[in-house]
Amino acid sequence: MARIKVLEAIAGPDFSWSPGDIVNVSEEDAASWADGHRAVLLDDGQEPGDESAPSMVHQQPLVVGEDGEELEVIAATVEDIDPPAGQDDGPRWVRWSVTVRLPGSGRHPDGGEDQAEAEVAKKEQNDKDSPPAAFDPREHTNRQVLAYLDTVGYEEALRVLDLEATEGENRAGIAKRRDDVLNAARARDAAASGGPGGAEKAADSSRGGGRGQTPETRSW
Repeated sequence: MARIKVLEAIAGPDFSWSPGDIVNVSEEDAASWADGHRAVLLDDGQEPGDESAPSMVHQQPLVVGEDGEELEVIAATVEDIDPPAGQDDGPRWVRWSVTVRLPGSGRHPDGGEDQAEAEVAKKEQNDKDSPPAAFDPREHTNRQVLAYLDTVGYEEALRVLDLEATEGENRAGIAKRRDDVLNAARARDAAASGGPGGAEKAADSSRGGGRGQTPETRSW
């Protein structure tokens, strides 16, 4: 251990030294602090009676929120400030500078996100990366189901119709249009793939399943 005499106010998260304080520190800390400005290294041979007892020992300040809960102090330092006008010959003036973490600030000392905030961000990212949920006819009206089927290919149309027939209500308004829906879906697949006559087949299907030149009249 080594002893240093403090020349300037020094404070940290768990200590505070005032000018004139004599403190025992490790050899490594003594080499760091005793730079002739902040502190000086005392002679090992100096008698204990020669030491000047500190007139005051500063502790890290206690910061309390308006709800009475103690706030976490991240850093605290004491700095010299100019005295008020007319008190230049008076006592030395110092001021605490304190950094605290406010409740719900969502930051750790290392700058990382709070765990709860990180979980929310992770969930949002997972939702964004996840594919959209498959269309479920059981959650929609007849009109909505048929409108959706008018926009999909054969495989998707077959899936939705089978789900409606086996696990849904097997509504007559949907079931009776099964063949027309599947034929129109095949035509859309052909048009999308650029197959021969694909566009014409899709157009025919949109006019009523390819059974006539007059557009089909629907009740929905």
